Amino acid sequence: MKTRRKLAAAVSSLAMAAIVLLTGCGGTAENQNSESEGIGAITLSVNPEIRIEYDKEGLVTGITGANDDGKAIVAAYPDYIGKDCQTVLNELVAEINEAGYFVDEIDGNKKNIVIQLEPGSLLPSESFLTDISTGAQGAVKELKLGSGIVTISDDDYDDAYEKDGQPSKYITLAKAQEIALTQAGVKAADAKFEDKEFDHDDGTPVFELEFTAGGVEYDYDVHAVTGKVIKAQHEKVKTSASSSSSSSSGGGSSSGQSTAGFGSYNDTDYGPGNDGVTDYNDTDYGPNNDGVTDYNNTDYGPNNDGVTDYNSGSSGNSGYGNSGYSNSGYDSGDSGYDD
Repeated sequence: MKTRRKLAAAVSSLAMAAIVLLTGCGGTAENQNSESEGIGAITLSVNPEIRIEYDKEGLVTGITGANDDGKAIVAAYPDYIGKDCQTVLNELVAEINEAGYFVDEIDGNKKNIVIQLEPGSLLPSESFLTDISTGAQGAVKELKLGSGIVTISDDDYDDAYEKDGQPSKYITLAKAQEIALTQAGVKAADAKFEDKEFDHDDGTPVFELEFTAGGVEYDYDVHAVTGKVIKAQHEKVKTSASSSSSSSSGGGSSSGQSTAGFGSYNDTDYGPGNDGVTDYNDTDYGPNNDGVTDYNNTDYGPNNDGVTDYNSGSSGNSGYGNSGYSNSGYDSGDSGYDD
């Protein structure tokens, strides 16, 4: 009996020592188990939305479909526990492609792939999201999808919406603009945002964005929580014919040359007065030029006395009578033709 009691006491002492040891290493056994579980999560969004949980080593501890399409993809992908996050994400992209979700386009372009870090998540390493994004780009290239990759990190949430110590769930305007430009295939340097608004459209928080680039107007709505593009359309900028023509005040020309004497369409005065006003009633081009047309005075002769001297060819003496023809030498018999 004594031996059994001593043995029982020894076992009890060992058990207590084990508890103390675990507590001294940082907590209870329950806490130790929680440390080996997920420390964060990322959401993969195309049209299927899939939440991927990971541990401190970056290994997947669980995946969940966040919408019906996501649930269907997860059901067809059972082997994921213990794989690294990048491998699982790449394989899910391939599964989504196989299911045909990349066939549909948004505004003429392939759908974005959004990789979103869940607010409040810890990172296994500083390069965790960068490595995942780079791996996703490689998967997209291998599958020849042509989709853009957008990463939403903890720096992309608007701090203005933090509440009661809880991190904000809304992305920033800058990130929403980046998502819209990526989907449209437009470079940030080429875009000019005309209007931007954060609103709840039928209960859905969205950024309503309007921007122009390369003579095209874009109208995009981006979900303020998930970063998904939920509306996208574009059209060419309408221009009037007048906007393409140049004009200058004062009748000047764009070349800088003087246009004096040209373009005075209201000055049609070519009459005798030439005073800048057309004298329609002054048609006097007659000899007196007195402002009254002398229809009966057709004297343009040398005397200009109001009477036309039809018989006076040259100041009254035409000289025809003294033309010298009578003294041509033909009558003298000395024309020289006989010699």
